Amino acid sequence: MASKKGGGNTAPTQNEQAKSAEKVEKKEENLQTQPAQIPIPDITVRIDKIFDDESKKLKAIASANIGPFAVHNIRIFENEKGRFINMPSVAYKDHKGNTQYDEVFHPVTKEAREALVKSVIYGYDQALVQSQNASQTPVPNHSSQTMQQM
Repeated sequence: MASKKGGGNTAPTQNEQAKSAEKVEKKEENLQTQPAQIPIPDITVRIDKIFDDESKKLKAIASANIGPFAVHNIRIFENEKGRFINMPSVAYKDHKGNTQYDEVFHPVTKEAREALVKSVIYGYDQALVQSQNASQTPVPNHSSQTMQQM
């Protein structure tokens, strides 16, 4: 029985290796030049508590539904630079006894963070308008009824 020479797998030539390397480089280059096109899910915000103390920087506590996920204890602050939010966090003591904070939840892209901040601040503004409108609504006075109405 005669055996065939060269019938098995052969090693790629240098030219084939160079072409393959060029393809990989082009793919990597395309991945690096194209921004991640991750859509931002729908964000709905609920203001859980508004603080009326003007002397405090903490103004409200909010919750947000981000797509199918819920995030609670988002804190809204206001100082001389404007409004900002802090994500939910846990406190711990480091090896020196200093209190440190780790965020439990946070957006991982700039676009996602901007969308969340914008939604929470907008929700807070809407809650302020509603609470101001509710405080300005006149309460009906039932003491002015005449004897015929009774």
